[in-house]
Amino acid sequence: MLELFDGFIAAVATETHIPFKKEKDGHYFANVEFEGGRHQKVFVSLGEDEQGDPIIEYYSHVGSLPKKDADLLYRLLETNLKLTYGAIALKDDTIIIHQSYFLKTLDPERFLKSLVYVAAKADELE
Repeated sequence: MLELFDGFIAAVATETHIPFKKEKDGHYFANVEFEGGRHQKVFVSLGEDEQGDPIIEYYSHVGSLPKKDADLLYRLLETNLKLTYGAIALKDDTIIIHQSYFLKTLDPERFLKSLVYVAAKADELE
């Protein structure tokens, strides 16, 4: 499956001209650029769902979770419902927007559209 994942990322990078960089652990990341010189880093990795089927997972950081801020958590949950792609989640003490798709059925256009959306929403919420 790793070869299929690497091939998929290479095809998306070639088609979109977004440079994906592979880290030593096999995960990828890309910096999605926006107007005004802003950019958002998106981390992409190969994983498995609960049945062991391969999935592509990606996420982008929104910011650190302030301690005991119930109002912020409430607003994040409200925002979560309005997201077209992805979901707001916690990774350790960091707020992220996370998305995953089955690798076998994922097409590059859907991947790119949701990846850019996740990056844009993370940048907006940051």
